[in-house]
Amino acid sequence: MEYSARKQQAFPSKETTLSYWIVEADDKLAKHRTTEKLPEEVDVLIIGSGFSGTSVAFNMLVEEKTEQKVLLLEARDVCSGATGRNGGHMRSYYHHDQYEFSQKYGQENAADIAMFEHEEINVVETLVKKYNIDCNFVRRTSYVTYDDPSLGKFGLRDYYSFLNNPYIDQKVKDQVKIVFDEQARKEHANTAFGVYTPTSSVWPYKLVCGLLEIAISKGLNLQTNTAVEELEYLEDSTWLAKTQRGNVHVGKVVVTTNAYTRALLPDFWGKIMPVKGVVSHLKTEVNKTLATNMIHTMPVEIDYISVRDDDSLIIGGGGQTYKTSPNREMMVDNADDSYFPEETRQYFVGYANRNYKSLADVKFVNDYTWTGCMGFTEDGFPFVGDLTAYGRPNMFISAGFTGHGMPRIFSCSKYLSELILGKKPTTSIPVPFKLSIERMSIVDSPYLDSLVEKCGTAPGLNCGCK
Repeated sequence: MEYSARKQQAFPSKETTLSYWIVEADDKLAKHRTTEKLPEEVDVLIIGSGFSGTSVAFNMLVEEKTEQKVLLLEARDVCSGATGRNGGHMRSYYHHDQYEFSQKYGQENAADIAMFEHEEINVVETLVKKYNIDCNFVRRTSYVTYDDPSLGKFGLRDYYSFLNNPYIDQKVKDQVKIVFDEQARKEHANTAFGVYTPTSSVWPYKLVCGLLEIAISKGLNLQTNTAVEELEYLEDSTWLAKTQRGNVHVGKVVVTTNAYTRALLPDFWGKIMPVKGVVSHLKTEVNKTLATNMIHTMPVEIDYISVRDDDSLIIGGGGQTYKTSPNREMMVDNADDSYFPEETRQYFVGYANRNYKSLADVKFVNDYTWTGCMGFTEDGFPFVGDLTAYGRPNMFISAGFTGHGMPRIFSCSKYLSELILGKKPTTSIPVPFKLSIERMSIVDSPYLDSLVEKCGTAPGLNCGCK
């Protein structure tokens, strides 16, 4: 396929599936345009109105109180990408992949990842309370099961690596509990052991719209349905952003396009790949639900369940249904979120009855089932930082969250906003998240290639951890 055709397929699709989070929320910002026409010139252009782009704008204008002109361009309706289509939970990894992280990055960096994500729940909860954002943020407990025995041994290895890491706060370790045998199977029968961890549930679309409203009141210019089709570097070290509504001359560009990054930055082919996930909303008229959120670890992709405050369930996963062709091609290396396999849709019908003892006889209705595009990377970590040293002066990026953005994005965006404003960051992010010569030199990714070829799973990484 010629590059021009590949590039066109890398942009967001015009049509999308209907997400519960978007359809059931207030749509006053959906097609918002702060001004009738695009400005001719701005100091900072942010591309993408998901949690990343919105958080960068919020941190710059509200927290940092910059007086610079900030423009946010969104290709479709507001927050119509991964954030508006995810599983509605903010789940930190804690023990997950701790052995691999310790081996590859050292115990201290592995601990930084666990502690960063643990603190991120506190950061977002504080943010929501401080600005009175109505987004159904609720503290919960998550129960992680290991339905495949071959993955169970990795889960135990990760748990004890987490427990024995001297750099992880003991108070955090005490919040992660392991149970075995019958105690592990009280609700879900197919596991030899399970791990309880802190987590939270949130309405992601409402969170983003709440932050956007505040940022707009502080000067943000938000323009929806305005796709940036090309970025041209100019001789004076600035950029020209080209759209069908006109061009904008910008001082600095911030790329927060996640799965769609390679459409604008061709050097990210091989670094960030779009991988779709499927999510379903299960409602019931009976006041009966699960006591905890659930994570079921299995090959290809986890299944995850987030309990809503109205007792409905959000269930995502179904990776077993697209391990092979033709379903695999619908989901992997595919940026079109207007469709997904019918087999995956059917996977979620009766899911709660099949899997949970307490819900075996409860009638559920799948009123929404949808898909969205995640941005996967070789190492599972996002690319966050200044691209100047990599041939793109005055350009910044926060993208490639591998379906695990909610417990990482806000502080990554805060860190990035300080870089954009020329400040020494007071917010720290884990070293593996940062740009490096090694990471930016990736051309072909064995892990991403394995996804395309056989929907393989990288060692220790269960794809689609929403």
